[in-house]
Amino acid sequence: MNAAAEAAPPRRGILRFLREGGRHRPGGAWAVLISIGSVVAALYVLWVSALATVVGDLALRAAAELAQAGLPHGALDAFGVWARAFTANFHLDIAIFIAITFPVAFLTTTGSPQRKLLSRTDIALAGLSFAVALYYIVLDDRFLNWSRGFSQPTQADIIVGFTLLALVIELCRRCTGWGLTTLVLVLLGFTFFGHFMPGPLKHENYSVNYFIEMMTVMPVGIFGTPIEVAATYAFLFVLFGNFFERAGGGLLFFELASAITGRMVGGAAKACVTASGLYGSVSGSPTADVATTGPLTIPIMMKTGIPAARAGAIEATASSGGAMLPPVMGAVAFIMSDITGIPYATIALASLLPALLYYLAIYILVHNEAVRNNEARMPEDQIVPLHRAVVRGWRHLLPLGVLIALLMMGYTPAYVAAGSTAAVIALSWFWPASAIGPRRFVQVCTDTITQLVPLVGAVAAAGIVIGAIEISALAGKFTLLINYLSLGLLVPTLVLAAVFLVLLGMGMPTPAVYITGAALLAPVLRQNFNLPEMQVHLFILYFSCLSAITPPVAVANFAAAAIAGANPMALGPYAVKLAVGGFVLPFFFLFNPGLNVEGGFVNVVSAFFFGGAMVTFASFAIHGLAGRHTIAWPLRLVLFACTVGAIVPRIEYQMAATIVGALILAIRR
Repeated sequence: MNAAAEAAPPRRGILRFLREGGRHRPGGAWAVLISIGSVVAALYVLWVSALATVVGDLALRAAAELAQAGLPHGALDAFGVWARAFTANFHLDIAIFIAITFPVAFLTTTGSPQRKLLSRTDIALAGLSFAVALYYIVLDDRFLNWSRGFSQPTQADIIVGFTLLALVIELCRRCTGWGLTTLVLVLLGFTFFGHFMPGPLKHENYSVNYFIEMMTVMPVGIFGTPIEVAATYAFLFVLFGNFFERAGGGLLFFELASAITGRMVGGAAKACVTASGLYGSVSGSPTADVATTGPLTIPIMMKTGIPAARAGAIEATASSGGAMLPPVMGAVAFIMSDITGIPYATIALASLLPALLYYLAIYILVHNEAVRNNEARMPEDQIVPLHRAVVRGWRHLLPLGVLIALLMMGYTPAYVAAGSTAAVIALSWFWPASAIGPRRFVQVCTDTITQLVPLVGAVAAAGIVIGAIEISALAGKFTLLINYLSLGLLVPTLVLAAVFLVLLGMGMPTPAVYITGAALLAPVLRQNFNLPEMQVHLFILYFSCLSAITPPVAVANFAAAAIAGANPMALGPYAVKLAVGGFVLPFFFLFNPGLNVEGGFVNVVSAFFFGGAMVTFASFAIHGLAGRHTIAWPLRLVLFACTVGAIVPRIEYQMAATIVGALILAIRR
């Protein structure tokens, strides 16, 4: 992979400006410190998210039984109260998470893409971030008992608070580039100087004390929902995905995919889509998916004659769908659950059918290209017979069964992730070749922390975005602007919202796009048009997930391009074309909630049928191919019209669109 990365062309102009710093793994004592910190972080998150409650409840129950029996129980009771206190102290938990992840982030991310070695500046920033986090840990009691409007920040609070803000901004720049960083700086400028703005943009002149209180103490700034989710659900599920992959689960998905699709025309590309979708449903991370399945799928696609850029685009687009596909969706789904209060299991169920249609659209485009170019099937020596793949890898399905069962039983995502991780580790011990012992445990924990570095930088900065929007009341001003531009009409508002999210996705990572969209767009759609909360936030979530393949900041494209040895920007147009389903599905389920498994059986089935017709027409219209035949532009325009007609929530329009579209495809076949 390193050689491929070196083969990729240098980043110039606006691309270099928008990209993040370099990534590296320091050696020696620094590597030991990072590994120790990673293990401590993993154990602490497991303790806070799941074990503290279980252990605390058991201790309190045992203490109560001892008390009834007249036996000493004070120490056990105190331990139970102490353990349960961890689950209620979000400020302390986040401060400890920052104390570990921020130093690791500065030690593994350089300030410039051209620099790959650790510098004194990196070490100084790592030490400073640890000291700042330690300040909040030591003074935790004061922040825990903080009373908004009565408690006042001290001079030290203000200095440390501004230092934390500066560290977050620099970490954001290193991890995500200047796209999100610029938004943060603009919003901070608006927060400080908005009282000079004219007309409706003007807001009150807030004091420094109030600003620091909101940004660094209250749960609406840096210590808010985004980083809390990263420190719990996202961390645990990435940890689970890494343990699953290290135990051999990732190879199972590739073998199953190649056995099912490898002998078809374009079998390598179809196996890539299948394997990436399966693994993405477990990892929930586009870049982790590309890094795991890409080294297997991209070289095979290139051997069968698929150009490097197209092979990388197929991998990137298929991997990006993993953030939409249950059971483990991306971090953004956990953020959505925390913001809306909708149980994660409900969100996962609502996302299942749209995610399947997203992959249907990719399959259609991949198949058409394969037929037109007469692409070869996968080499026989690369295809594992289905029965052998199942016999060899059936054990890897057991942790997934545990995960799905715990979700269906109503446990919190933290319990689900912790239980599934325990199942992976325990089951691995029965097969010595893949057993997860102490060394592999440390390696997985270290990999998890380093993979989370970009997410930590993004969500910490997103906390500043939320805080700035809260302080300046920007959401209300944005609502007025959208209403003015859309004339208060639903469809123009949705189109503007989609364009806004796509533009954000061109320069920001997925969690930041969703958080910004949820803060600014959700109130417009919910209050003005009384749209369902689930569909509104899934609308925002889908467009946010597409940021992974939307140039110029397209993390999945860059990861795939490094493996393929292709120009990252060459992947963009084809990746966006492949993802056409992702761009039209949000409009469909917003008007047809049956696709989110709402309503009766007939509603769900009809929504899935017409949704499938819609993505099919959109795929053929955008690609202009039906097998070896070209579809003329007039017919493509009619297919676009059929796509829109299938969205309209009237059965007569949907039936007419489906019939017309099917006739066109039958004629061109």
